[in-house]
Amino acid sequence: MRLVKSRAKAPALAALAAALACAPGCTRAEEVADDGGEGTESEGALGVPLTEPDETDAPTRTAPQPLDVAKVTELVDLRGMGDSGWANTHESTPRSAAFGAALDRFDASGAGYRGHVTYLNWETVVGEGCSRFANEYSPGKSYAFVSRPENLAQAMDRGFDLVGFSNNHSRDCADPDGEGLTARAVAALARPAVGFHGVGPDAAKKTRPAIVTVKAAGRDVRVAFGSIYFGSRRSCDLSVCASDKRALFEGLRDADVDLRVVAMHSMDGGTQDELVRAGIEFVKDYGGDVVYGSGPHVWKGVRVVQKARGGKGVVFESVGNFLHPSLAAQSKNFIGRALFDKSSLELRQVQILPVANAGTEMRYSSADPTTLASNLRWTGADKGYYANVKR
Repeated sequence: MRLVKSRAKAPALAALAAALACAPGCTRAEEVADDGGEGTESEGALGVPLTEPDETDAPTRTAPQPLDVAKVTELVDLRGMGDSGWANTHESTPRSAAFGAALDRFDASGAGYRGHVTYLNWETVVGEGCSRFANEYSPGKSYAFVSRPENLAQAMDRGFDLVGFSNNHSRDCADPDGEGLTARAVAALARPAVGFHGVGPDAAKKTRPAIVTVKAAGRDVRVAFGSIYFGSRRSCDLSVCASDKRALFEGLRDADVDLRVVAMHSMDGGTQDELVRAGIEFVKDYGGDVVYGSGPHVWKGVRVVQKARGGKGVVFESVGNFLHPSLAAQSKNFIGRALFDKSSLELRQVQILPVANAGTEMRYSSADPTTLASNLRWTGADKGYYANVKR
């Protein structure tokens, strides 16, 4: 095994290239959404100082857990992936659903991405089409997506059981309203063992966490899940935005569950810092267990945070990208893996599995995430790195 110490962030990396041209049938919008199109945040911009103490336990304390979740027998395995979708920008009639086939090309066994609990950020409106987008097409400057519901069914068939929808593309479709379109599509896709969150049927219910029960390491584990977007300064009618943070966090805190997970999405450097601060708050003050950040289109740091009432949680500041046809080739992303003792449900191990995306294709990446700021010291493992967490 190779022991690697964390060090400062690498130089800035341009994250998002120009999207594909507007397809036939694309119409110009009459108004522009307040949070516009896709952000292009760099790897090194801004950043919340890392003040948490080193939380690394000896690499021999707990062996690096195998990728195949069937072989993980003593720990509860949570994994999360970054920005995903299956759409070209400003394409009124979305491309055929093939997200599942792309997952199979990446990892036919599913061992690398499938945990006991598996999270995915879905960064498109969900529906059969969109006649009017919320921002007009401008090459390389504006992005708007709608993808077919069947893509999510394919993801669920392959083990994804938490899906977040609150991000800067929740309202891409202006006619009909994107939030409502997604809410209706998601309701039709609902399965008892899958938690959707971030776009709800009405304002009164949207901040209530999704709760799922999964079989993990021989026991039932109840998980509360929420999804929130920090890029919009206005109140979002049906999706969960910054103004809903307290209600969402209180709902997650008060849920009768074993683990609490929140997905957070930013728009730019300032809202990414807001995301990190909120992630720390969620763990420290609300008893959160895992934060999966996304938005900058590139990986960012990992920090373990102590809870005010005992225990620890992990904040993945940004896991970067995963599978999305309109994202250019980029190798600095990772699958974030958090493993908890099956009896005490205390955080025991964190893994990061680097992945590269190139449009409709994914592969494991040789890029080195140990350059990212972290209060963990990493040891090499299958497909990536791991660190045990102090008890």
